[in-house]
Amino acid sequence: MLRAPGNCAAQLALEPFNQTSSEKRQSSVVYFMPKHRETRMVKTALITGASSGIGRGVAIQLASKGWHILAHGRREDALRETLELVQAAGGTGEWFAAEMGDMSAVAALADWAMKRERLDALVHCAAKFTYGPVSTDRFADWDSSIDQVLRATIRLTAHTLPTIRQTEGAFVYICGPTSWLGWKNHAIHCALRHAQAGFAKALFEDVREDGVRVTLVHPGFVNTPAVSDDNKDRSRMIQLEDISSMISAAIELPTTSCVTELTLRPQRSPYI
Repeated sequence: MLRAPGNCAAQLALEPFNQTSSEKRQSSVVYFMPKHRETRMVKTALITGASSGIGRGVAIQLASKGWHILAHGRREDALRETLELVQAAGGTGEWFAAEMGDMSAVAALADWAMKRERLDALVHCAAKFTYGPVSTDRFADWDSSIDQVLRATIRLTAHTLPTIRQTEGAFVYICGPTSWLGWKNHAIHCALRHAQAGFAKALFEDVREDGVRVTLVHPGFVNTPAVSDDNKDRSRMIQLEDISSMISAAIELPTTSCVTELTLRPQRSPYI
């Protein structure tokens, strides 16, 4: 039985880091790869949005269990910090900087990840938030959001699926309540999250007989820099260790069971 650690309530639906490294650049992507990376068959996770927040928390959690981390993000300095934390937790890792709205960069990210000895999990945390009324003035923002939230999710999954199927691995998508609710001034964001959730649910039916797990994660307020603390007590929010532990547990389940949806809410309201 999975249990939610710390300050949250959960609902379940049933090489060493080498400073003498090489940095390579290809069009809109930049990546770090140790020169003398070990070739041990350790479990490996590709984590998007790993430069901060939930992505970084999951990277540290899996690293503490010996996983090799392939960290994606946009900011190279933040990705280096993530790898330092991965190393401190006892794991190993590499990083790849790319924009999720660039489909050639998404393909390059997948290709880079699949060249590793194995790929056991894709934890997709990267996303774009869009807010505002329905208006013709927002077409450009909507198109960008469709690329970064939905098209990137679908394509990155399709690219990595053959490799993750070989390891009977796992896909995890960070979604949220906008995947089933409608919020004022969030029409496009809700539409994209609804579509992302529908994709994940259908994907599970496609791959369940192959032993591949698919998990949707719906967090409430998580104590990350992306969440405003106006009139809120951060100590009452879901802590990164809480949600990261739950995601790690879902990933590491045996292939006899799958957490298809995981909803976490703060145990106590964070509002002051």
